[in-house]
Amino acid sequence: MKNLPLLGLFVVFSIAALISSLGTAFQTLPLNPDMAEMALIYQGIVHHGWRFPFTWQFTQDNQVLSLLPFSIIFYALAGVSGTSIIVQGWLIFVVNALLTGLLVKVATKSWNWAGLAWLLALLASPMAVGQPAILAYPVTHNSVWAFGLLGTIGLIRYFTDRPGWALPLLLVCVGVGTISDPWFDAAFTAPILLIAWKSPKFFQTEKATRRTLIKSVIITYIFGRIAYFGLELLHMVPGRSIGFSSLSAILHHLVLLAKSMGMLLQLYPFPSGWLTWIFWGVYLVGLCGAVILSFQARRQISPTVKVLLAFSWLSIGIISAAFVLTNFANGIWASRFRFLVISSG
Repeated sequence: MKNLPLLGLFVVFSIAALISSLGTAFQTLPLNPDMAEMALIYQGIVHHGWRFPFTWQFTQDNQVLSLLPFSIIFYALAGVSGTSIIVQGWLIFVVNALLTGLLVKVATKSWNWAGLAWLLALLASPMAVGQPAILAYPVTHNSVWAFGLLGTIGLIRYFTDRPGWALPLLLVCVGVGTISDPWFDAAFTAPILLIAWKSPKFFQTEKATRRTLIKSVIITYIFGRIAYFGLELLHMVPGRSIGFSSLSAILHHLVLLAKSMGMLLQLYPFPSGWLTWIFWGVYLVGLCGAVILSFQARRQISPTVKVLLAFSWLSIGIISAAFVLTNFANGIWASRFRFLVISSG
Protein backbone atom coordinates (compact mmCIF):
# COMPACT_ATOMS: atom_id res chain seq x y z
CA MET A 1 0.00 0.00 0.00
CA LYS A 2 2.89 2.38 0.67
CA ASN A 3 3.82 2.33 -3.03
CA LEU A 4 0.26 3.12 -4.13
CA PRO A 5 0.78 6.92 -4.41
CA LEU A 6 3.95 6.38 -6.44
CA LEU A 7 2.11 3.93 -8.71
CA GLY A 8 -0.72 6.41 -9.15
CA LEU A 9 1.76 9.14 -10.09
CA PHE A 10 3.39 6.79 -12.59
CA VAL A 11 0.02 6.01 -14.20
CA VAL A 12 -0.84 9.72 -14.44
CA PHE A 13 2.50 10.57 -16.06
CA SER A 14 2.18 7.62 -18.46
CA ILE A 15 -1.31 8.63 -19.59
CA ALA A 16 -0.22 12.26 -20.01
CA ALA A 17 2.81 11.23 -22.07
CA LEU A 18 0.73 8.91 -24.25
CA ILE A 19 -1.89 11.58 -24.91
CA SER A 20 0.81 14.15 -25.67
CA SER A 21 2.61 11.88 -28.13
CA LEU A 22 -0.67 10.93 -29.83
CA GLY A 23 -1.51 14.62 -30.20
CA THR A 24 1.92 15.19 -31.72
CA ALA A 25 1.31 12.37 -34.20
CA PHE A 26 -1.93 13.95 -35.40
CA GLN A 27 -0.09 17.16 -36.24
CA THR A 28 0.88 15.41 -39.50
CA LEU A 29 -2.61 15.89 -40.98
CA PRO A 30 -3.28 16.05 -43.87
CA LEU A 31 -1.63 12.78 -44.87
CA ASN A 32 0.83 12.29 -47.70
CA PRO A 33 1.10 9.17 -49.90
CA ASP A 34 4.27 7.85 -48.20
CA MET A 35 2.49 7.47 -44.88
CA ALA A 36 -0.18 5.28 -46.48
CA GLU A 37 2.20 2.73 -48.05
CA MET A 38 1.24 -0.21 -45.82
CA ALA A 39 -2.44 0.74 -46.03
CA LEU A 40 -2.22 0.75 -49.83
CA ILE A 41 -0.56 -2.66 -49.82
CA TYR A 42 -3.30 -4.00 -47.55
CA GLN A 43 -6.00 -2.66 -49.86
CA GLY A 44 -4.15 -4.18 -52.80
CA ILE A 45 -4.24 -7.57 -51.08
CA VAL A 46 -7.97 -7.18 -50.39
CA HIS A 47 -8.79 -6.32 -54.02
CA HIS A 48 -6.16 -8.32 -55.95
CA GLY A 49 -5.11 -11.15 -53.66
CA TRP A 50 -1.85 -12.18 -52.05
CA ARG A 51 0.12 -11.74 -55.25
CA PHE A 52 -0.18 -7.95 -54.90
CA PRO A 53 2.77 -7.38 -52.48
CA PHE A 54 5.05 -9.08 -55.03
CA THR A 55 4.20 -6.34 -57.53
CA TRP A 56 5.09 -3.54 -55.10
CA GLN A 57 8.47 -1.79 -55.37
CA PHE A 58 9.85 -1.18 -51.88
CA THR A 59 12.85 0.92 -50.85
CA GLN A 60 16.00 -0.54 -49.28
CA ASP A 61 14.53 -0.06 -45.82
CA ASN A 62 11.50 -2.02 -46.94
CA GLN A 63 10.18 -3.28 -43.55
CA VAL A 64 8.78 -6.35 -45.38
CA LEU A 65 9.13 -8.56 -42.31
CA SER A 66 9.39 -5.98 -39.52
CA LEU A 67 6.13 -4.21 -40.35
CA LEU A 68 4.10 -5.60 -43.27
CA PRO A 69 2.70 -8.71 -41.49
CA PHE A 70 1.61 -6.62 -38.50
CA SER A 71 0.13 -3.94 -40.78
CA ILE A 72 -2.07 -6.47 -42.53
CA ILE A 73 -3.47 -7.64 -39.19
CA PHE A 74 -3.87 -4.06 -37.93
CA TYR A 75 -5.78 -2.80 -40.98
CA ALA A 76 -7.91 -5.94 -41.09
CA LEU A 77 -9.06 -5.08 -37.55
CA ALA A 78 -9.12 -1.27 -37.66
CA GLY A 79 -9.88 -0.60 -41.30
CA VAL A 80 -8.10 1.90 -43.52
CA SER A 81 -8.57 5.59 -42.74
CA GLY A 82 -6.49 8.65 -42.08
CA THR A 83 -6.87 8.08 -38.36
CA SER A 84 -5.83 4.42 -38.46
CA ILE A 85 -2.75 5.22 -40.54
CA ILE A 86 -1.53 7.75 -37.97
CA VAL A 87 -2.47 5.52 -35.03
CA GLN A 88 -0.44 2.68 -36.51
CA GLY A 89 2.69 4.85 -36.59
CA TRP A 90 2.01 5.99 -33.02
CA LEU A 91 1.53 2.41 -31.81
CA ILE A 92 4.94 1.48 -33.20
CA PHE A 93 6.43 4.29 -31.10
CA VAL A 94 4.57 3.06 -27.99
CA VAL A 95 5.72 -0.53 -28.56
CA ASN A 96 9.32 0.68 -28.73
CA ALA A 97 8.87 2.51 -25.44
CA LEU A 98 7.39 -0.64 -23.85
CA LEU A 99 10.26 -2.77 -25.13
CA THR A 100 12.76 -0.23 -23.80
CA GLY A 101 11.21 -0.57 -20.35
CA LEU A 102 11.22 -4.37 -20.63
CA LEU A 103 14.85 -4.34 -21.70
CA VAL A 104 15.79 -2.26 -18.65
CA LYS A 105 13.80 -4.66 -16.44
CA VAL A 106 15.75 -7.63 -17.83
CA ALA A 107 19.06 -5.82 -17.29
CA THR A 108 18.43 -4.31 -13.85
CA LYS A 109 15.78 -6.75 -12.51
CA SER A 110 13.96 -3.68 -11.22
CA TRP A 111 10.45 -2.58 -12.17
CA ASN A 112 11.24 0.90 -10.84
CA TRP A 113 14.03 1.41 -13.37
CA ALA A 114 11.85 -0.18 -16.05
CA GLY A 115 9.07 2.31 -15.36
CA LEU A 116 11.50 5.21 -15.49
CA ALA A 117 12.89 3.96 -18.82
CA TRP A 118 9.34 3.70 -20.20
CA LEU A 119 8.62 7.32 -19.25
CA LEU A 120 11.94 8.58 -20.59
CA ALA A 121 11.29 6.81 -23.89
CA LEU A 122 7.88 8.48 -24.14
CA LEU A 123 9.28 11.90 -23.22
CA ALA A 124 12.51 11.80 -25.23
CA SER A 125 13.50 14.76 -27.37
CA PRO A 126 11.78 15.24 -30.73
CA MET A 127 14.90 14.12 -32.61
CA ALA A 128 14.86 10.85 -30.66
CA VAL A 129 11.20 9.94 -31.08
CA GLY A 130 10.79 11.70 -34.39
CA GLN A 131 9.30 14.98 -35.48
CA PRO A 132 5.51 14.76 -35.88
CA ALA A 133 5.88 13.51 -39.44
CA ILE A 134 8.36 10.77 -38.51
CA LEU A 135 6.53 9.82 -35.32
CA ALA A 136 3.30 9.14 -37.21
CA TYR A 137 4.92 7.43 -40.18
CA PRO A 138 4.14 3.70 -40.05
CA VAL A 139 7.04 2.99 -42.43
CA THR A 140 10.08 4.12 -40.41
CA HIS A 141 13.11 2.60 -38.74
CA ASN A 142 11.04 2.49 -35.54
CA SER A 143 9.45 -0.78 -36.62
CA VAL A 144 12.67 -2.67 -37.30
CA TRP A 145 14.33 -1.32 -34.16
CA ALA A 146 11.61 -3.00 -32.12
CA PHE A 147 13.31 -6.21 -33.20
CA GLY A 148 16.63 -4.69 -32.16
CA LEU A 149 15.26 -4.20 -28.64
CA LEU A 150 13.82 -7.72 -28.58
CA GLY A 151 17.10 -9.16 -29.82
CA THR A 152 19.02 -7.30 -27.12
CA ILE A 153 16.79 -8.92 -24.50
CA GLY A 154 17.64 -12.29 -26.03
CA LEU A 155 21.35 -11.40 -26.03
CA ILE A 156 21.36 -10.50 -22.32
CA ARG A 157 19.55 -13.68 -21.33
CA TYR A 158 21.78 -15.82 -23.57
CA PHE A 159 24.94 -14.56 -21.85
CA THR A 160 23.53 -14.84 -18.33
CA ASP A 161 21.13 -17.71 -17.61
CA ARG A 162 20.66 -19.02 -21.19
CA PRO A 163 16.97 -20.02 -21.39
CA GLY A 164 16.06 -22.09 -24.44
CA TRP A 165 14.21 -19.21 -26.15
CA ALA A 166 17.01 -16.61 -25.95
CA LEU A 167 19.09 -17.68 -28.97
CA PRO A 168 16.09 -18.37 -31.28
CA LEU A 169 14.66 -14.95 -30.40
CA LEU A 170 17.98 -13.27 -31.18
CA LEU A 171 18.29 -15.10 -34.51
CA VAL A 172 14.74 -14.25 -35.57
CA CYS A 173 15.57 -10.60 -34.95
CA VAL A 174 18.78 -10.85 -36.99
CA GLY A 175 16.88 -12.43 -39.88
CA VAL A 176 14.06 -9.88 -39.82
CA GLY A 177 16.46 -6.94 -39.58
CA THR A 178 18.79 -8.20 -42.31
CA ILE A 179 15.95 -8.36 -44.82
CA SER A 180 14.02 -5.30 -43.67
CA ASP A 181 16.59 -2.54 -43.15
CA PRO A 182 20.26 -2.16 -44.20
CA TRP A 183 21.07 -0.03 -41.12
CA PHE A 184 20.19 -2.96 -38.88
CA ASP A 185 23.46 -4.65 -39.86
CA ALA A 186 25.53 -1.85 -38.32
CA ALA A 187 23.27 -1.20 -35.34
CA PHE A 188 22.65 -4.79 -34.25
CA THR A 189 24.29 -7.65 -36.14
CA ALA A 190 27.87 -6.31 -36.14
CA PRO A 191 27.80 -5.44 -32.39
CA ILE A 192 26.43 -8.92 -31.60
CA LEU A 193 29.34 -10.57 -33.41
CA LEU A 194 31.91 -8.33 -31.72
CA ILE A 195 30.45 -9.01 -28.28
CA ALA A 196 30.43 -12.74 -28.95
CA TRP A 197 34.05 -12.60 -30.11
CA LYS A 198 35.18 -10.78 -26.93
CA SER A 199 32.74 -12.45 -24.54
CA PRO A 200 35.26 -14.85 -22.88
CA LYS A 201 37.28 -11.80 -21.78
CA PHE A 202 34.42 -9.50 -20.77
CA PHE A 203 31.76 -11.89 -19.47
CA GLN A 204 33.71 -15.10 -18.65
CA THR A 205 31.67 -16.93 -21.26
CA GLU A 206 32.49 -20.48 -22.28
CA LYS A 207 34.02 -20.87 -25.72
CA ALA A 208 31.24 -23.22 -26.82
CA THR A 209 28.65 -20.56 -26.00
CA ARG A 210 30.57 -17.95 -27.97
CA ARG A 211 31.08 -20.22 -30.99
CA THR A 212 27.42 -21.23 -31.08
CA LEU A 213 26.33 -17.59 -31.10
CA ILE A 214 28.83 -16.51 -33.76
CA LYS A 215 28.04 -19.40 -36.10
CA SER A 216 24.29 -19.03 -35.66
CA VAL A 217 24.31 -15.26 -36.30
CA ILE A 218 26.53 -15.57 -39.38
CA ILE A 219 24.39 -18.36 -40.87
CA THR A 220 21.20 -16.40 -40.18
CA TYR A 221 22.69 -13.28 -41.72
CA ILE A 222 23.74 -15.17 -44.86
CA PHE A 223 20.24 -16.62 -45.27
CA GLY A 224 18.81 -13.14 -44.75
CA ARG A 225 21.01 -11.68 -47.47
CA ILE A 226 20.02 -14.53 -49.80
CA ALA A 227 16.36 -13.79 -49.09
CA TYR A 228 16.95 -10.09 -49.83
CA PHE A 229 18.63 -11.04 -53.11
CA GLY A 230 15.56 -13.10 -53.93
CA LEU A 231 13.40 -10.00 -53.41
CA GLU A 232 15.77 -8.15 -55.75
CA LEU A 233 15.23 -10.81 -58.45
CA LEU A 234 11.49 -10.31 -58.04
CA HIS A 235 12.06 -6.54 -58.52
CA MET A 236 10.47 -5.86 -55.13
CA VAL A 237 13.51 -4.09 -53.66
CA PRO A 238 16.50 -2.22 -55.14
CA GLY A 239 20.11 -3.27 -54.73
CA ARG A 240 21.86 -1.96 -51.65
CA SER A 241 24.15 0.70 -53.04
CA ILE A 242 25.47 2.57 -49.98
CA GLY A 243 29.13 3.43 -50.58
CA PHE A 244 31.92 5.31 -48.83
CA SER A 245 32.00 9.11 -48.68
CA SER A 246 34.66 11.47 -49.93
CA LEU A 247 36.85 13.30 -47.42
CA SER A 248 34.83 16.52 -47.75
CA ALA A 249 31.59 14.59 -47.23
CA ILE A 250 33.03 12.88 -44.14
CA LEU A 251 33.86 16.28 -42.64
CA HIS A 252 30.32 17.43 -43.40
CA HIS A 253 28.92 14.29 -41.76
CA LEU A 254 31.01 14.95 -38.65
CA VAL A 255 29.37 18.36 -38.35
CA LEU A 256 25.94 16.75 -38.77
CA LEU A 257 26.91 14.16 -36.15
CA ALA A 258 27.85 16.86 -33.63
CA LYS A 259 24.66 18.84 -34.29
CA SER A 260 22.43 15.79 -34.09
CA MET A 261 24.02 14.66 -30.82
CA GLY A 262 23.47 18.13 -29.41
CA MET A 263 19.83 18.06 -30.46
CA LEU A 264 19.35 14.60 -28.99
CA LEU A 265 20.79 15.68 -25.64
CA GLN A 266 18.88 18.99 -25.73
CA LEU A 267 22.20 20.90 -25.91
CA TYR A 268 21.61 22.38 -29.38
CA PRO A 269 20.44 24.84 -30.62
CA PHE A 270 21.83 27.10 -27.92
CA PRO A 271 19.45 29.10 -25.70
CA SER A 272 18.64 32.70 -26.57
CA GLY A 273 17.64 34.25 -23.23
CA TRP A 274 19.57 34.52 -19.96
CA LEU A 275 17.02 32.43 -18.04
CA THR A 276 17.20 29.58 -20.54
CA TRP A 277 21.00 29.83 -20.40
CA ILE A 278 20.81 29.22 -16.64
CA PHE A 279 18.57 26.17 -17.09
CA TRP A 280 20.82 24.97 -19.91
CA GLY A 281 23.89 25.26 -17.64
CA VAL A 282 22.20 23.40 -14.77
CA TYR A 283 21.15 20.65 -17.18
CA LEU A 284 24.68 20.39 -18.60
CA VAL A 285 26.22 20.11 -15.11
CA GLY A 286 23.68 17.42 -14.17
CA LEU A 287 24.35 15.52 -17.38
CA CYS A 288 28.12 15.58 -16.80
CA GLY A 289 27.60 14.51 -13.19
CA ALA A 290 25.49 11.54 -14.26
CA VAL A 291 28.18 10.46 -16.72
CA ILE A 292 30.92 10.75 -14.05
CA LEU A 293 28.92 8.79 -11.48
CA SER A 294 28.14 6.10 -14.04
CA PHE A 295 31.81 5.79 -14.92
CA GLN A 296 32.83 5.52 -11.26
CA ALA A 297 30.24 2.81 -10.61
CA ARG A 298 31.20 0.68 -13.62
CA ARG A 299 32.93 -1.98 -11.48
CA GLN A 300 29.82 -2.52 -9.36
CA ILE A 301 27.35 -3.24 -12.16
CA SER A 302 25.75 -6.64 -12.60
CA PRO A 303 26.60 -9.00 -15.49
CA THR A 304 23.26 -8.28 -17.19
CA VAL A 305 23.87 -4.52 -17.15
CA LYS A 306 27.43 -5.12 -18.34
CA VAL A 307 26.13 -6.97 -21.42
CA LEU A 308 23.62 -4.20 -22.13
CA LEU A 309 26.23 -1.44 -21.81
CA ALA A 310 28.73 -3.30 -23.99
CA PHE A 311 26.12 -3.80 -26.70
CA SER A 312 24.86 -0.21 -26.44
CA TRP A 313 28.30 1.38 -26.79
CA LEU A 314 29.27 -0.89 -29.69
CA SER A 315 25.97 -0.27 -31.43
CA ILE A 316 26.21 3.51 -30.99
CA GLY A 317 29.84 3.52 -32.13
CA ILE A 318 29.30 1.41 -35.25
CA ILE A 319 26.12 3.17 -36.39
CA SER A 320 27.80 6.55 -35.84
CA ALA A 321 30.81 5.41 -37.89
CA ALA A 322 28.46 4.23 -40.64
CA PHE A 323 26.70 7.61 -40.52
CA VAL A 324 30.00 9.45 -40.99
CA LEU A 325 31.76 7.18 -43.47
CA THR A 326 28.95 6.24 -45.88
CA ASN A 327 27.39 8.42 -48.57
CA PHE A 328 23.85 8.16 -47.18
CA ALA A 329 23.73 11.20 -44.90
CA ASN A 330 22.80 14.36 -46.80
CA GLY A 331 21.06 16.20 -43.98
CA ILE A 332 20.19 16.14 -40.30
CA TRP A 333 17.20 13.91 -41.10
CA ALA A 334 19.55 11.06 -42.01
CA SER A 335 20.57 10.59 -38.37
CA ARG A 336 17.13 9.38 -37.26
CA PHE A 337 18.04 5.67 -37.11
CA ARG A 338 21.08 6.50 -35.00
CA PHE A 339 18.80 8.45 -32.63
CA LEU A 340 16.72 5.32 -32.09
CA VAL A 341 19.82 3.31 -31.27
CA ILE A 342 21.25 5.92 -28.88
CA SER A 343 17.91 6.49 -27.15
CA SER A 344 17.55 2.77 -26.53
CA GLY A 345 21.15 2.52 -25.33
